[in-house]
Order: sequence, then C-alpha cells, then structure tokens
Amino acid sequence: MRLANRVALVTGATSGIGEAIARLYATEGAKVLIGGRKADLGNAIADDIKQQGGEATFIPLEVTDKAAWEAAVKSAQEIYGGLDILVNNAGTDNPVGFPKVDLDKWNRIMAVNVTGPMMGIEVCAPLLKVSGNSAIVNISSLAGMYGTPGAAYSTSKWAMRGLSKNAAYAYADWGIRSNVIEPGFIGGTNMTKSILEMTHGQDIMGEMTLMGRSGKTSELAGAALFLASEDSSYVTGIDVPVDGGLYSAGYYGTVKTQLSKYISAAQKKMN
Repeated sequence: MRLANRVALVTGATSGIGEAIARLYATEGAKVLIGGRKADLGNAIADDIKQQGGEATFIPLEVTDKAAWEAAVKSAQEIYGGLDILVNNAGTDNPVGFPKVDLDKWNRIMAVNVTGPMMGIEVCAPLLKVSGNSAIVNISSLAGMYGTPGAAYSTSKWAMRGLSKNAAYAYADWGIRSNVIEPGFIGGTNMTKSILEMTHGQDIMGEMTLMGRSGKTSELAGAALFLASEDSSYVTGIDVPVDGGLYSAGYYGTVKTQLSKYISAAQKKMN
C-alpha cells in the first residue's frame, strides 16, 4: 500500500492511461479524485473502484477552465481533507502541422496540453504544500523528445517537459516534487487506437522498439506510481521515458525492424 491515506487528483482519468493510473493508485491505498468531462464513465470507474475495496470520487474537470480547477481543489478539501498527488494526464491531439497550420486547432491543443496543466499546478500547489511531502506527475509524450509531423502536439509535449521542470524548481521549497513521464506507443488509448486502425492492426510503432511491442497502460501506470510514492522521495525534475527503449535506441529500433523483415523475407525465399 505505497499510497496509503494519500489523496490523488488524476486528470483525463475516464479512459486509457489516466484510468489505469487512477485504478492502480486506488489499489495502492490512495483516495482518488477522477477528473474528467464524461460523468457517466467517471462515475462508473469510481463505483467499480469502490466495489473492489478502494476509494474514488468522480469530479467534473475541464482543464482549460481555471474555475473548474479551483472547484476541484475545493472538492479535494471537502471530500478527502487535502491533496498529496496531482497527475496531469489530460491531453488532446489533432493533425496540425506545417506547411499550413490551423490556428484554432493549434490553440486548442496548447490550451489542453500546456495551459491546462500550468493552471492545475498553480491552483493545486498551495494545497499540495500543506501536505509537506507531495508529488506532481506530468504526462508528456515521446513526441516531446523528437520532432514529429504533428507540429502542434509535439510542441505542446516539449512544453510540458519544460513546465514540469520549472515546477520542480519553483516548488522544491514547498516540499513538492515534479517529474514528467514520456510515454511511447501505449496500446489501449484513444490516440493509439486510431493509428492501429490506419495500419489495419499492425503494431508498427511497437515493432520499432527494442522490446518489439507496444506498451500497456498498466506499465505506464507503474511508472506514475513510482513517481508519486516514497520510492522516489529524492527524485524531482527528471524525464522518464516509458517507451520500450525507442528513444534510447534511436534509429537502431528502425534498423532492427527492417532487418528482421529482410531476414524473414530471405528465409521464405530460401524455403
């Protein structure tokens, strides 16, 4: 029970990575505030967590609305008496990039992926300070470590890394740690489902990793648990890629994939 009696707010927790984090935190003893826009999904997840012996409450949260963040902080105080962990997971994507950038779509991505987490950190920090030993876990993306065709999404995720490191600097004296996770291709999320549909179910991104497969939401949640728990009590301001070795391997992952296909084709030809 690494999060026993801790209170955690997880944004974008009604599906995918956010849901996996919320469920794991509850399993580890945390009282979880499930932040999101879909009340039916959020309440169903909270009810399921309770049925399994955990504690969770859905709260409506539009991350681009500062008043909604202030209401979330009030809920944390009223329902659970405080806040120890903030997970900025909510995010959005859209094919926005050069040579022609749709400014409205660009601004929406920045609002959700950057400005929202910034407001969340600012609004939640005073309550996290009261805890005296709290953690902010920010979810960026491997797209924030590479350049990608999705200029708006990639830029927003680079910005999330900078935001997280600045929070680590600004709030260290408040007893608040801030770290950022960069997921690679994680299966079971709304974003990755669309890619799998385009590739007719072929795990192209997963095949490029050293581990040869996509990650699971539970594996990403495990990293988020580490950064929220006492296991990482002397860790702040760092990046944690959870990507099966894609980033550290660089283009070698691609070479490995292509070489495997070449060998496979050659073997078929010989047979």
